[in-house]
Amino acid sequence: MLPATSKAHPDLPSAPIAINMSKSEESRWLNQSGIHDQSAILRPSALPPGMPKDRVKILRTALQHTMKDPEFLSEAKTGNLAIDPISGDEIEKMIGGLVKMEPGQVAKLREILLLAK
Repeated sequence: MLPATSKAHPDLPSAPIAINMSKSEESRWLNQSGIHDQSAILRPSALPPGMPKDRVKILRTALQHTMKDPEFLSEAKTGNLAIDPISGDEIEKMIGGLVKMEPGQVAKLREILLLAK
């Protein structure tokens, strides 16, 4: 079984990645949408609808700075926690792609996910 990650783990840089083994554009899309994007947005931070864009930018910037803070990273390492953040812009792009899926893509993804149970 290949790992369900979109990038190599630092400890296993030569391990094969499922999306890189895809033989068609459709299988790459299914890997990206059904595995990588889904797992990347499992625990997002969210703001209420209508939040002014300037405040969103301030909060996103603050979170990005926190994720790079040496003291924060040291504490995370002590707790054996992996810190691999995804920017708000990236999450927004992923969710935008998911809500714009065509009915045929939704049906194919649903079929695969239901078979995986």
